[in-house]
Amino acid sequence: MRLGLLLLAAFAPALVACGTAGNETGGADVKAAAAMPPVDYASLPEREVVVPVLDCEALKGEDFLAAVPDAPFRVTEAKLETRDNGVEFCRIKGIIAPQIQFEFHLPTKTYTGRYLQGGCGGACGLIYEKVWPDCANKLAFGGDFAISFNNSGHVGPEVMDTLWAAHAPQLREDYAHRAAHVMAQAGKEILARFYGDKPAYSYFIGCSNGGREGMMEAQRYPEDFDGILAGAPALWVSAGVVRILHEARIARDENDELILTPEAVELLHRAVMDSCDGLDGVKDGQIDSPRACNFDPQVLVCAEGKSKGCISARQAEVIRALYRGPVDESGKALFFGGQPYGSEQLWLQPGSFLIGGANLAANQVKYMIYNGETNQDFDWKTWKPDRQALVDIMKNGGYYNANNPDLSAFKAAGGKLIMWQGEADGAGGSHILLDYYQRVRNTMGGFAATDPFLKVYMLPGVYHCSGGYVAYQHDLLGHLINWVERGNAPDAITGAAILADGAVRKRPVWPYPVKAKYNGSGDVNDPASFSPERPESEPADAFDWLGADLFKRGASQAR
Repeated sequence: MRLGLLLLAAFAPALVACGTAGNETGGADVKAAAAMPPVDYASLPEREVVVPVLDCEALKGEDFLAAVPDAPFRVTEAKLETRDNGVEFCRIKGIIAPQIQFEFHLPTKTYTGRYLQGGCGGACGLIYEKVWPDCANKLAFGGDFAISFNNSGHVGPEVMDTLWAAHAPQLREDYAHRAAHVMAQAGKEILARFYGDKPAYSYFIGCSNGGREGMMEAQRYPEDFDGILAGAPALWVSAGVVRILHEARIARDENDELILTPEAVELLHRAVMDSCDGLDGVKDGQIDSPRACNFDPQVLVCAEGKSKGCISARQAEVIRALYRGPVDESGKALFFGGQPYGSEQLWLQPGSFLIGGANLAANQVKYMIYNGETNQDFDWKTWKPDRQALVDIMKNGGYYNANNPDLSAFKAAGGKLIMWQGEADGAGGSHILLDYYQRVRNTMGGFAATDPFLKVYMLPGVYHCSGGYVAYQHDLLGHLINWVERGNAPDAITGAAILADGAVRKRPVWPYPVKAKYNGSGDVNDPASFSPERPESEPADAFDWLGADLFKRGASQAR
């Protein structure tokens, strides 16, 4: 999952190693991201094993054409396989009309009545075989869950290609929200045939675009899932192209050469860490809240006659614009700010907005937003977005957005929702998620009315969906399951990371806006050295940008 529009209150938690490693955002600074830390997994509530009532291969002969209204589907392949962990699954493939391809992993000996649906990333067009956070794969494929994935309704040559959207209204609707919904419906029907009953509990897990899918489910189809884990959700797909193109455009000079160099961003990152690391009360190699940082790159500009260990005035200008985000000619923000402090080492990595954003956003404009019908002469180099351009983009592409703050139907259905994001997430930025959380609270009746069903976790040092300059892993899925099935609302969740020197750091993170406060003494790698610091009043996180007053209460989800 590359950058872009992609992406457990414990009962006697067991200390076990996390699953397969992977730094999805390409943060080259953290070699430790290649090794997974020991994660404290929450013990799942015990449930009886449910055995299949059909043979695996028999699913191919089952008639599902009338099982889901307006979404006929069939199973095309079914075979037994045993994974490396020794768990046997019936792995099936199938298609939901018109062309939503899916795969399902059905445990044959260990299923406990739980369904888990995995989200897709980027523009999708392929079928994933893992979930995020990375360590959730140990639970997902541990045998308790029947787990499904789908391609969001289309086939693409690679995850960032958007040509499929041109002249294809059904494919656009499937990608926007329908595919995840009918997959949930079809998945439950398949489980009913294979195991003799529909699942006792249904969960969704996704990050980036997968997080957006999860939020679409909560907003549009609130009865599909009992629990949703939405990471770094791409809540504003349509307006997001403005920020992507802003970063792509300012990154290059008149000769189309990158203005920033690896040496410049490395120097910048070290300076930002030196300046802002201690703002939370302890120097520990991480910035807990980038929103409290206010580093000015001007201090790094080369003095006359100096050319090493410093940056140029042009580079400083670009850096300030990256942190600020896109603005119109009057200086009014066109999106939710820009890059968070701490994300610097991602800026020149493959898939970043600076490197690959131009083609990505231009294609989104041409095919996803204007459907291949208008604006096909769009030139990202000369486009100057203003209020009217923003209005038009959101009007035409707003149905991709998962920005509706009214979650009352999801709450009424008994659903539980955990949203999370890395504080160093270069794709997600520093403000989108917290602005949405503020608008949800405003809509739902304040924090007291929202907290019983929604928790937000901001994870220091973590990049987009995984990895980070402190690459924490958190068992968010296990906490969600305990919340749904036991009623144990999650509070502090302990993250684990392997530092550059090989040491293991464990650190609690509390639901926002509670902060982890250093006790003043003790090992900073020991979670016992930190306590919750609760604010005296609720924070005001609404972000002041041009889109804030254009569309109220999810009006940009018109279709």
